[in-house]
Amino acid sequence: MNSAQTKRVVSLPRALSKLGYCSRSQAEKFVADGIVSVNGRVVKSLSFRVDPLKDKISVNSEAIKKEKSFIYLLMNKPIDVVTTRVDERGRKTVYDLLKDHHATQGVGHLFPVGRLDKDTSGALLITNDTQLSEKLTNPESKFPKTYEVICEGTLTREILSKLAEGIELDDGYETMPARISKMYSENNISECEITIVEGKNRQIRRMFEAVGFPVLELKRVAIGSLHLEELPAGNIRKLHADEIAQLKER
Repeated sequence: MNSAQTKRVVSLPRALSKLGYCSRSQAEKFVADGIVSVNGRVVKSLSFRVDPLKDKISVNSEAIKKEKSFIYLLMNKPIDVVTTRVDERGRKTVYDLLKDHHATQGVGHLFPVGRLDKDTSGALLITNDTQLSEKLTNPESKFPKTYEVICEGTLTREILSKLAEGIELDDGYETMPARISKMYSENNISECEITIVEGKNRQIRRMFEAVGFPVLELKRVAIGSLHLEELPAGNIRKLHADEIAQLKER
């Protein structure tokens, strides 16, 4: 390997993703299909490394722009909508909601930061900023997310303390401390808000199931300082400059 090659910093598919041209899986297909070139030479190796800021990368002979404009959107994801790009079962995806939104035209590849399962609604951050996405989803960042929970049963102080202090899930994982507020119970149904700083698969539902209070409805209402507020289900809005700055401050 020559000295020039050792200075290249990321794989070619990763570079296409970081430049916002497409997803990494799409980039891998483009490379394998032989339609990607680096500095005028077609490259079919998925492990070929490049410097996205210095190397000239083209797809179908069209040069990829180095100057990237970032976009940050907040979506109120409805229930029964999945966060994958394509669903093998034909269910509606967040990309179906995105494709007709004016703010996404000509932007390139956008993706959700983290996921919400099909039965969970609420705040979903959509962007093409891979650096911010990686920071917010890194488990070490302990980035807070707040959910409104409606569950079966009458929540007691003892149960709330268990949830707040951390409990063992069905796979043996012990959750980190959580913050619970706005608790209300009536007719054997309880509501509360819970803020967690981790994101295990279906974590909130599993936490409440572990203490015998199955979740009936779950909605994410905040991602850090970014609040859903009155954004209607299925709608999307651009983030304000101060909201973006607050997300990047962490």
